[in-house]
Amino acid sequence: MRPTSYLSPFNNIPEVTSGISFSNDLTLSDCTLRDGEQQAGVVFTKEDKIAIAKLLDEMRIPEIEAGMPCNSQEDADAIAEITRLCKNSRITACVRGLERDFDLAADIGVWGVTISLPIGILQRKYKLKWDDDTYIRNMYHLTEYAKKKGLYVNLSPYDTTRAEPAFLDRVMTEAVRCGTIDRVRLVDTVGSANPEAIRYLARRIKGILGDKVWLEVHCHNDFGLAVASALAGAMGGAEVVSTTINGLGERSGNTSTEELLLALKLLYGKDLGIDLTRLTDVSNLVEKLSNTPLQKHKPVVGRHSFSHESGMVVAGVLEEPFVAEAYAPELVGAHREILIGKKSGAKSLEAKLNENGIHLPEEAVRELLTDVKNQALAVKRSLTDDEFFDLVRKYQ
Repeated sequence: MRPTSYLSPFNNIPEVTSGISFSNDLTLSDCTLRDGEQQAGVVFTKEDKIAIAKLLDEMRIPEIEAGMPCNSQEDADAIAEITRLCKNSRITACVRGLERDFDLAADIGVWGVTISLPIGILQRKYKLKWDDDTYIRNMYHLTEYAKKKGLYVNLSPYDTTRAEPAFLDRVMTEAVRCGTIDRVRLVDTVGSANPEAIRYLARRIKGILGDKVWLEVHCHNDFGLAVASALAGAMGGAEVVSTTINGLGERSGNTSTEELLLALKLLYGKDLGIDLTRLTDVSNLVEKLSNTPLQKHKPVVGRHSFSHESGMVVAGVLEEPFVAEAYAPELVGAHREILIGKKSGAKSLEAKLNENGIHLPEEAVRELLTDVKNQALAVKRSLTDDEFFDLVRKYQ
């Protein structure tokens, strides 16, 4: 059986692997339907949310944060329907620090809630306006109230990476002491911490939480480091990684579900039991429903992630695809494509012609290649199949 990847051997040398470990319980929570929709300009209808959730459920995504039921009746109805339909995924809702939010979440039947309770210095000063003792007192009250409602409790002291260290330690200590918190979310709300800082914070927080309370890491991508930071948090002891399909989310987005899963499985050998062959399908669905076009070179699911045009590269790919790819496109439900354009070589054209049962003399191929390059320059892109075969007809 042909291997599905060909990776760097340096990944596995002791000098690299000695500092890497993950929780045996490591799992994933996808929050496309909540944080993904918070991206400016994105609107999901009830039908959109259900369609995305059903596909995530089919993929065996362990947990889906389905939205904020307080936003609208339609959102509440969507979350209730998702909770009813999904058989593989646990469904959670995000709530504010208001009892009526907990009542609504419990009424629509979600498994758990994520309680947004900002802890960053600026968040507390300008939004929450609570002193330290008030914060702790309300944390106790709200989490106790959630537990009485029969909900799994995930405390999200967001903007965690910009909190006062001493107060953060106090909150974590009280989170264990109160006995009503199942998980704490470490949130890099504006992507302002580097991966090393996230790993340090995860270790620091887990050192306080111990085994009684799980840790989740939720990273934003303002510096393009969300996946690296999420991996660092998992290496620091977090049991849950929070992600979104296509990295959708506020400002520059969140940790990308597809990139995180591929990195875990292939680069670190950590398989979360999720069906990766549906990643391209769910990416396409989210792209369409969010009306947010992907970069063509987006890792894992971009349209050109497995496309090749350069003649030198294609010559190698035709002999052995791993010359220019780390893993097979089929692994994520995609396919390889040879593009014809300015950078093509004769072998690219011959391969394309052979695929379609066309044989041209060597001299004709050389002339065709000149035509291809000239047209690609004129249109400033690679050629479509129709454009290419229009040129071919001249030589048949």
